[in-house]
Amino acid sequence: MNELSGATDHKWVVYWEREYSTAFAPERLKLDFHAHRPMMTGMSLEEQRTLAASGYKVIPDDCGPVRFVGQYGWLIRSPADCRIRRAGKGFEWQSPPILPEERLLGYKSFSGMYVDSILNSGFPKLCCGIRFYYPKQLGMMMKDVPNHFYHLPQRPFSVWEGVKTQEYKTTPNLYAFLPDYDAFVTNFLLQLEIPSQEPITIHRGDPVGIVFPVLLPKYVVLEELKRPSESSNS
Repeated sequence: MNELSGATDHKWVVYWEREYSTAFAPERLKLDFHAHRPMMTGMSLEEQRTLAASGYKVIPDDCGPVRFVGQYGWLIRSPADCRIRRAGKGFEWQSPPILPEERLLGYKSFSGMYVDSILNSGFPKLCCGIRFYYPKQLGMMMKDVPNHFYHLPQRPFSVWEGVKTQEYKTTPNLYAFLPDYDAFVTNFLLQLEIPSQEPITIHRGDPVGIVFPVLLPKYVVLEELKRPSESSNS
């Protein structure tokens, strides 16, 4: 059992473990941002003008929020080499079988391979072999790699995004010392970007998507903020 964050009174603790020995450990998402570029946020307007006059070209990585999103969440990688292509009845795939000795938790996909499908959906599902345990007050959001069109422009697939919550739990939590936790597995649904029936290859270790905790909507209330003058006139 491994811990993604330190256990303190001020942090939610999320746990993870491998379902398959071939799975890669979750890691902090670090994209190839240009760390050597100057941070314009701390510059005065005159300094920014001087920089612009020198021929400096701004790119999205110069934006603070864009830089920050690259450090948010945990990156999940493909545990095996897979080939997937569109077919008349959905898709076809080639991937190694999940061998019995690789199944640390005894789980295997419906097909017994790393690539699977939801019944009659026509969309491939990549089983990445990581199981998360998260507090019931939270949901775990599964998303595409942020701004992949820029950082991974040749990647031939996208990820269907979703939020895992206790309302949709299908993975049992077998640990008595985590009574207020739910569990889920990192199986990512893929959207193939290549319109033809040419196969795409996902290599072992390729970035697939990210997972990060989110507060569930039922714990958030949206209210309009009115100025005092507006409140007195209503």
